[in-house]
Amino acid sequence: MGAKIVVDTSVLIKWFKTSGEELVEEAQQLLAEVERHPLEVHVPALLLYEVGNILLLKTRLGLGALDRAIERLEALPFVVAPPATPLLQRAAHLGREFRLTFYDASFLALAVELDCPFVTADQRLFDHTRTLSRVRHLSQVGPLT
Repeated sequence: MGAKIVVDTSVLIKWFKTSGEELVEEAQQLLAEVERHPLEVHVPALLLYEVGNILLLKTRLGLGALDRAIERLEALPFVVAPPATPLLQRAAHLGREFRLTFYDASFLALAVELDCPFVTADQRLFDHTRTLSRVRHLSQVGPLT
Protein backbone atom coordinates (compact mmCIF):
# COMPACT_ATOMS: atom_id res chain seq x y z
CA MET A 1 0.00 0.00 0.00
CA GLY A 2 1.34 3.44 -0.94
CA ALA A 3 1.37 6.72 0.89
CA LYS A 4 -1.93 8.46 1.61
CA ILE A 5 -3.21 12.02 1.44
CA VAL A 6 -6.55 13.67 1.97
CA VAL A 7 -7.61 16.46 -0.36
CA ASP A 8 -10.65 18.65 0.04
CA THR A 9 -13.15 19.86 -2.50
CA SER A 10 -11.20 23.07 -3.13
CA VAL A 11 -8.36 20.93 -4.54
CA LEU A 12 -10.24 18.15 -6.26
CA ILE A 13 -12.59 20.46 -8.20
CA LYS A 14 -9.53 21.87 -9.97
CA TRP A 15 -8.73 18.43 -11.35
CA PHE A 16 -11.49 18.86 -13.91
CA LYS A 17 -13.08 22.32 -13.59
CA THR A 18 -10.33 24.69 -14.62
CA SER A 19 -12.28 27.73 -15.81
CA GLY A 20 -12.41 30.48 -13.21
CA GLU A 21 -10.28 28.55 -10.72
CA GLU A 22 -7.03 29.65 -9.09
CA LEU A 23 -4.10 27.29 -8.46
CA VAL A 24 -5.12 25.03 -11.34
CA GLU A 25 -1.51 24.38 -12.33
CA GLU A 26 -0.63 23.30 -8.79
CA ALA A 27 -3.71 21.07 -8.63
CA GLN A 28 -2.81 19.46 -11.95
CA GLN A 29 0.75 18.87 -10.71
CA LEU A 30 -0.65 17.16 -7.62
CA LEU A 31 -2.89 14.97 -9.78
CA ALA A 32 0.10 14.05 -11.94
CA GLU A 33 2.01 13.06 -8.79
CA VAL A 34 -0.95 10.95 -7.65
CA GLU A 35 -1.02 9.19 -11.01
CA ARG A 36 2.78 8.71 -11.11
CA HIS A 37 3.32 7.35 -7.60
CA PRO A 38 1.59 4.87 -5.35
CA LEU A 39 -0.25 7.72 -3.60
CA GLU A 40 -3.77 7.04 -2.35
CA VAL A 41 -6.11 10.03 -2.24
CA HIS A 42 -8.80 9.75 0.43
CA VAL A 43 -11.91 11.89 0.77
CA PRO A 44 -15.02 11.81 2.93
CA ALA A 45 -18.25 10.94 1.09
CA LEU A 46 -19.31 14.55 1.60
CA LEU A 47 -16.95 15.56 -1.21
CA LEU A 48 -19.16 13.94 -3.85
CA TYR A 49 -22.10 16.13 -2.84
CA GLU A 50 -19.98 19.27 -2.61
CA VAL A 51 -18.55 18.74 -6.09
CA GLY A 52 -22.01 17.94 -7.44
CA ASN A 53 -23.30 21.17 -5.94
CA ILE A 54 -20.49 23.19 -7.54
CA LEU A 55 -21.15 21.59 -10.92
CA LEU A 56 -24.87 22.27 -10.61
CA LEU A 57 -24.75 25.83 -9.32
CA LYS A 58 -21.45 27.30 -10.50
CA THR A 59 -21.27 26.03 -14.06
CA ARG A 60 -23.56 26.30 -17.03
CA LEU A 61 -23.26 22.65 -17.97
CA GLY A 62 -26.25 21.10 -19.69
CA LEU A 63 -27.69 17.86 -18.36
CA GLY A 64 -25.57 15.68 -20.65
CA ALA A 65 -22.40 17.53 -19.67
CA LEU A 66 -23.37 17.29 -16.00
CA ASP A 67 -23.78 13.54 -16.39
CA ARG A 68 -20.34 13.25 -18.01
CA ALA A 69 -18.73 15.43 -15.32
CA ILE A 70 -20.21 13.24 -12.59
CA GLU A 71 -18.99 10.12 -14.39
CA ARG A 72 -15.55 11.70 -14.65
CA LEU A 73 -15.66 12.54 -10.94
CA GLU A 74 -16.35 8.91 -10.13
CA ALA A 75 -13.41 7.86 -12.30
CA LEU A 76 -10.89 10.07 -10.47
CA PRO A 77 -8.33 8.19 -8.38
CA PHE A 78 -9.63 8.53 -4.84
CA VAL A 79 -10.94 6.39 -2.01
CA VAL A 80 -14.25 7.50 -0.48
CA ALA A 81 -14.55 7.12 3.30
CA PRO A 82 -18.12 6.47 4.39
CA PRO A 83 -19.55 8.38 7.33
CA ALA A 84 -18.87 6.56 10.59
CA THR A 85 -19.57 7.69 14.13
CA PRO A 86 -15.90 7.92 15.27
CA LEU A 87 -14.99 9.98 12.19
CA LEU A 88 -18.00 12.25 12.67
CA GLN A 89 -17.17 12.73 16.34
CA ARG A 90 -13.57 13.57 15.49
CA ALA A 91 -14.83 16.10 12.93
CA ALA A 92 -17.04 17.73 15.57
CA HIS A 93 -14.13 17.96 18.03
CA LEU A 94 -11.73 19.37 15.43
CA GLY A 95 -14.38 21.78 14.18
CA ARG A 96 -14.85 23.14 17.67
CA GLU A 97 -11.11 23.28 18.38
CA PHE A 98 -10.15 25.06 15.14
CA ARG A 99 -13.38 27.02 14.53
CA LEU A 100 -14.19 25.13 11.32
CA THR A 101 -17.42 24.13 9.71
CA PHE A 102 -18.32 20.51 10.24
CA TYR A 103 -17.82 20.05 6.50
CA ASP A 104 -14.23 21.33 6.55
CA ALA A 105 -13.46 19.48 9.76
CA SER A 106 -14.58 16.22 8.10
CA PHE A 107 -11.61 16.34 5.73
CA LEU A 108 -9.19 17.13 8.55
CA ALA A 109 -10.67 14.36 10.70
CA LEU A 110 -10.07 11.84 7.93
CA ALA A 111 -6.44 12.96 7.60
CA VAL A 112 -5.98 12.61 11.35
CA GLU A 113 -7.58 9.15 11.29
CA LEU A 114 -5.33 8.04 8.42
CA ASP A 115 -2.28 9.85 9.87
CA CYS A 116 -1.52 11.51 6.56
CA PRO A 117 -1.17 14.98 5.01
CA PHE A 118 -4.26 17.05 4.26
CA VAL A 119 -4.12 19.38 1.22
CA THR A 120 -6.46 22.33 0.79
CA ALA A 121 -6.69 25.36 -1.47
CA ASP A 122 -9.09 27.04 0.98
CA GLN A 123 -7.10 29.89 2.53
CA ARG A 124 -9.50 30.35 5.46
CA LEU A 125 -9.34 26.66 6.33
CA PHE A 126 -5.56 26.70 6.04
CA ASP A 127 -5.28 29.80 8.23
CA HIS A 128 -7.33 28.13 10.97
CA THR A 129 -5.26 24.91 10.90
CA ARG A 130 -1.79 26.04 9.88
CA THR A 131 -0.37 25.01 13.26
CA LEU A 132 -0.93 21.36 12.33
CA SER A 133 2.02 19.95 10.42
CA ARG A 134 -0.24 17.67 8.38
CA VAL A 135 -2.16 20.60 6.82
CA ARG A 136 -0.70 21.92 3.59
CA HIS A 137 -1.90 24.66 1.28
CA LEU A 138 -2.06 23.67 -2.38
CA SER A 139 0.10 26.64 -3.35
CA GLN A 140 3.01 25.20 -1.34
CA VAL A 141 2.30 21.49 -1.19
CA GLY A 142 5.59 20.24 -2.64
CA PRO A 143 6.36 16.54 -3.11
CA LEU A 144 4.24 14.19 -1.03
CA THR A 145 6.13 10.96 -1.62
